[in-house]
Amino acid sequence: MKRVAAWAAGLLLALGAAHADETARYAYAWPLTLSGDSAAWQVELPIEVYQTLTDPQLRDLVVVDELGNAVPTAARTADPATPVSARVELPLFALPAGLPSNPADGPLNLRIERDADGNLRSIGADLGTTNSKAPPDSQDYLIDASKLDAPIDRLRLDWDEAAGPINAQFSLAASDDLQNWRGAAANVNVLGLAQDGNRLELHEIGTPGVHAKYLRLHRRDRGAALPGLRVSAITAAQRSPARAAREWLALTVSDPTASGTPMPAGPEYRYALPAALPIVAIKLDLAADNSVARVGVASRRSGTPGWTPRADFTAFRLPQGGDAIVNDETTLTGAARDNEWRVQSATPLNRAPTLNLAWRPDRFVFLGDGKQHYRLVAGSATTRRADYPVDVALAQLRAKLGADWQPPLAALGVRQALAGDAALQAPVPASRYNWKTFLLWGVLVTAAVAIGCLALSLLRGQKSSS
Repeated sequence: MKRVAAWAAGLLLALGAAHADETARYAYAWPLTLSGDSAAWQVELPIEVYQTLTDPQLRDLVVVDELGNAVPTAARTADPATPVSARVELPLFALPAGLPSNPADGPLNLRIERDADGNLRSIGADLGTTNSKAPPDSQDYLIDASKLDAPIDRLRLDWDEAAGPINAQFSLAASDDLQNWRGAAANVNVLGLAQDGNRLELHEIGTPGVHAKYLRLHRRDRGAALPGLRVSAITAAQRSPARAAREWLALTVSDPTASGTPMPAGPEYRYALPAALPIVAIKLDLAADNSVARVGVASRRSGTPGWTPRADFTAFRLPQGGDAIVNDETTLTGAARDNEWRVQSATPLNRAPTLNLAWRPDRFVFLGDGKQHYRLVAGSATTRRADYPVDVALAQLRAKLGADWQPPLAALGVRQALAGDAALQAPVPASRYNWKTFLLWGVLVTAAVAIGCLALSLLRGQKSSS
């Protein structure tokens, strides 16, 4: 009887241990390397982790400890933002005289050269179609603000200190394509006056909320030019936690025979990502010079029938002085987590374009002790991560360590197989009878009978001895 009872107890323990093993229900694991001492850490997801995930909300991943038990894990969310300002000097180009004083009178017919980083290098103008009534001595400037990520709160104009009294009047217009302009400031002054040892300085032009790639500064009065004019932008933004850097992927047209899906003929091109990555920006590179096309970009997740429009813009590639003038990137309003992409062109192109997609890796925060060993486990058709109040713990940590404190970044090691790709397959629907339940009840009944027999045997032994 003792052997029966021991066997039953051992089987119950084995069943309980198997039920508590978190890692057995995931496909793969990545060991985490922690450096330093902290109570919370964050981990950045590489592409190979995305390739194992089955849940669109990324809930089939969690961090586990040395025993395979899940520790509190949650997607990184933005911290409460605080206003922050920064001053950035902007490239300034003097426009030739003879252009229309009001941008609304006609587009700027400019010849623009850019460097390898996309910055304006030099500009010229074709004055053949400009307004003949424009004053020949107009002082207009083009400001390149394309590298700013935050809206402009104020523009600051500075000039050489040796200049005499300055009282200049300007207007400001904004544009994203040098063709369509909108007013940003109608009538503003900058001053530099001195009298009896007192000095009056006014260098800033208010432009609250202006966010544009180009600004046109137009001199309204006929005063002398400002010597050594320089322009800086004071941006107003919200402080956000440190984020992962963007990464670009260049995609060529996918092979229609690889998936068995017929590709339509004509101006439509399809592209495939290695996983459903969080795409935050798009840039389309046309293959042939002197190409211009109106294009629409859409995406979808594999297995879904409909396409979601993502961007609609004009793509171009125009040779200029040995370089090529190309269209800028398009930033998406929210991350698009799709792996199939489509480009439709209003006009046929000689060659398929290259679709460049920028993605920003997700970060997850987990709570743990830096002296222990942890693993990131991911990929499951059935298991989903629990909801953990990690933000509450982070708020407590920042209250002690400072508002700017951020969890240190853990490094991922080499991928290890757990259940493998079998964990990514949805299970076969269970039958009406669950054999595991019957097995568990059988073990319980057997254990109860064994214990009862053992008790009866002890009682008989006591009676015979008396």
